[in-house]
Amino acid sequence: MNRLKSNIRIKLFPRLFLLAAVLLLNGVWLSVSAQSYEEARSLALSGERAKARQLCKAILAQGFNSDVALLLGRTYAWDGMYDSTRVILNQVLERNAGNMEARDTFANVEYWSGNYDKAVEYCDLALKKNPGNEDFMLKKARIQHSSEKYEEAVRTLEELVAKNGSNAEALKKLQEFRLDVMKNRIRLNYTIDQFDKSFNRDPWQVIALSYGRKTKLGSVIARVNMAKRFGNTGLQYEIDAYPKISENNYGYLNYGFSQSSVFPENRIGAEWYHNFPKSFEGSVGIRTLFFSSSDVTIYTATFGKYISNYWISLRSFVTPGSDGTSVSGFLLMRRYFSDPENYIGLRLGYGVSPDENQNLVNPDASSRLKLKTRSVRLEFNHIINRVWIINAAAVWGSEELNSGNYSGYYTFDISITRLF
Repeated sequence: MNRLKSNIRIKLFPRLFLLAAVLLLNGVWLSVSAQSYEEARSLALSGERAKARQLCKAILAQGFNSDVALLLGRTYAWDGMYDSTRVILNQVLERNAGNMEARDTFANVEYWSGNYDKAVEYCDLALKKNPGNEDFMLKKARIQHSSEKYEEAVRTLEELVAKNGSNAEALKKLQEFRLDVMKNRIRLNYTIDQFDKSFNRDPWQVIALSYGRKTKLGSVIARVNMAKRFGNTGLQYEIDAYPKISENNYGYLNYGFSQSSVFPENRIGAEWYHNFPKSFEGSVGIRTLFFSSSDVTIYTATFGKYISNYWISLRSFVTPGSDGTSVSGFLLMRRYFSDPENYIGLRLGYGVSPDENQNLVNPDASSRLKLKTRSVRLEFNHIINRVWIINAAAVWGSEELNSGNYSGYYTFDISITRLF
């Protein structure tokens, strides 16, 4: 009996030793793996994503780890290599279909790629697994809003608020997104230009009343302008359209006509806008003004970028003519606050803009557009009770009357808009 027990101990001892060794090695490997993961994560967050990927691949070569794989996938996504990210995320979901982090990263990747419908699908899949997940509901609403499905975004947020009325972020976004469901706006604008005595001009005044509506094809705005200049009063009728061409492209079309001497007889405008990656936007366009004695064609282009809460853009106007080509330029800077309707702006200008009605005065508009003019414009825009928008602006400018001799003018502009 003792001999039997001794034989059992002898046989079990190597196995127990081997098991202990395996457990010890596994423990060491897990410890090393955890340290390596933290190192890879630190590299990724510090911008050294190529090194982070090398370390992640080395860890995964020893055995699959979903956290490491997700980190690897995210580094691909952060560098815009979305196909590689999708391969990694599919590997994670094959092993664990309920991995919420993988669903979240998949939704981000499709959103960043502009595949909004696919991004919403991943949010919905996550919400089927966890219907009360507020993060995914917020993400879904943001994606719907980015794809201009405003009513769907509002419904998603209303559902979230019904579940948790204390979610401050959901309440804030719901207020913002409801604005976009309001497809109509009426705007009343008043502008007055005061001139130095050397101009020998009475103040110019313009009152504009417009109605705008958002449609599936883009926004349309109808406007009536009434101006008083040189002792004459006249009306101009305009229509603007901003047709959506594709996901990253939209247009601007304008037509106006007047039978009054204080406006061009006809004006036509067209422009194409394109949204580039990394929040850049550019455009090229044309304006043609038809006066009783001459026509003027102006070419324009813009280039701008969103930087955090700031929008910075540069617009140029080029006006060819028999007596030479004139060039105007405007640098615009805006600082946005709680939403797109709350901002302050500064514009520095050289030359004259044909997009401002006070510059289009028949019969001297064609010569006025070529004046050497310098201007500074300050602007304030604020929304009240989510339905009223107040805009106020002041401009100081100077025009060259003759070589080296400048005279000043001042413009004050105020408008009120009602959304509904």
